[in-house]
Amino acid sequence: MQKFILPFVAGFLASLFFHDSTLALLHAAGLIDASGFSTAPFVPLGLPQFLANAIWSAVWAVLMAWLVRVSPARPAPWVPAFMFGGIVLTAASVFVVDPIRGIWPSGNMLPRLAVGFAANAMWGWGALVFMRAFMRDAHGEE
Repeated sequence: MQKFILPFVAGFLASLFFHDSTLALLHAAGLIDASGFSTAPFVPLGLPQFLANAIWSAVWAVLMAWLVRVSPARPAPWVPAFMFGGIVLTAASVFVVDPIRGIWPSGNMLPRLAVGFAANAMWGWGALVFMRAFMRDAHGEE
């Protein structure tokens, strides 16, 4: 359970509590136009976008937990989790997901990459926070 379900749930919660909250705070500060917790429908399923993003974030968290080797027996990999979220998720969004949707990288990408890095890095850190909070130690205790 700790290898799949726990990271899945942690990634889902991190999307809601860290990623979208970071976007909402940046919006409230007047730094970005888009705010977190978008209720616009996600096209194929009709789910609100924040729920669709949370589901995809949960899948990414399973990969992150495997790559950075999150384990209760090891020290928490805070910097790798922060960098995984900031770099891998932002790159996947800008260079894979957006072109599939017909949005091509062009012009000054720095603001888009900076906001993506900030929100996704906070997601990576938050996913690790939830994973470590829910994990059992080597003796089976919580």
